[in-house]
Amino acid sequence: MDPIGLYLHIPYCLHKCGYCDFNSHNINEAEMEAYVQALLREIEQAAKGVRKRRVATIFFGGGTPTTLPFTDLARILNACHRHFQVDPQAEITCEANPATIPQTDLAQLREAGFNRLSIGVQSFDPDELKRLERVHSVDEVYLTVERARQAGFDNLSLDLMFALPGQTVERWQDNLQKAIDLQPDHISAYNLTIEPDTAFYKQQTQGRLQMPPDDFQRELFEITLETLTTAGYEHYEISNYAQPGRQCRHNLNYWVNGEYIGLGAGASSTFKGERYKNENLPARYIARINETQTAVESRETPDRRQRMGEAVMLGLRLKAGLSLFQFKNQFGISFHEAFGEIVERLEKMELLEISRDRASLTLEGLFLADSVIVEFITEPEQVT
Repeated sequence: MDPIGLYLHIPYCLHKCGYCDFNSHNINEAEMEAYVQALLREIEQAAKGVRKRRVATIFFGGGTPTTLPFTDLARILNACHRHFQVDPQAEITCEANPATIPQTDLAQLREAGFNRLSIGVQSFDPDELKRLERVHSVDEVYLTVERARQAGFDNLSLDLMFALPGQTVERWQDNLQKAIDLQPDHISAYNLTIEPDTAFYKQQTQGRLQMPPDDFQRELFEITLETLTTAGYEHYEISNYAQPGRQCRHNLNYWVNGEYIGLGAGASSTFKGERYKNENLPARYIARINETQTAVESRETPDRRQRMGEAVMLGLRLKAGLSLFQFKNQFGISFHEAFGEIVERLEKMELLEISRDRASLTLEGLFLADSVIVEFITEPEQVT
């Protein structure tokens, strides 16, 4: 049987940034121990249904996992090892905000078994950090990277964000170069998008926030691609670049439509043909776990059409694209039989290209990925 991924959600943050639409909540110290206890219970219960499945990746996300004491993160990871069949070579990632890391204690995370650190840098420019409502300083970024290396982390990822309001080409190039100079193993470079129900969305609708024009955002995307690949990073997903062998294995499992179990408030799972999601609010999550040992609030079993569309949606995020052989093997229908008219239209628009066994987005298609991919989600299946 194929291995699975394990995702653990820590929902607390020092401050919810204006662009963030994730399930994050302000730190509540009176609640956090109860949350950890509930998560430990959910781990034990969830493992009963997947005992024979090997866990190849574990990812602590948020929120900000490092708002928890490192001893609690170690307790949670130990519980994963105790109840699941975790591969000895598993990739085990913890997201980290430089402002929440006790700098002298990073060795505790490494000793607990975490072997990959994903640091939310976003920018090396103080003014941009302020605009993004980040609570860390540039100095804290450098100190976090230095201490992480000293603690034995040989797999570091840095998150960056471009196309910020008021950002110049020079500022973005400076951000990229400063990131490269730190020699991380992985860089995620995201185009800022304004999501509904965020503070930035409200500012935008009120005319207090103006995004750069599309052609400028496209220019920054191309600069990112050229700069990072020239520096030796492989562009393997729309927003992700890695040194050889350092692709994020956990996220790759998502993009190849693999199975995963999500634990914690708001976490989602895809397992045995079913999707299910936990309660978002930490207090409700805790209460549900304590009452029934599960906090699942919704379940669905996607039909064949949904599963085909999602397989395309995820596969096209990868630079290598979607395997047409795997698609036909999984669904019993070829990619062209299912989506012929869409494929033909996107090829003519030079957004999609077919090469041997692969369907992949062109450079323009990658930049416009969200609008391209939605074509496969909303169009009806042509052949049943």
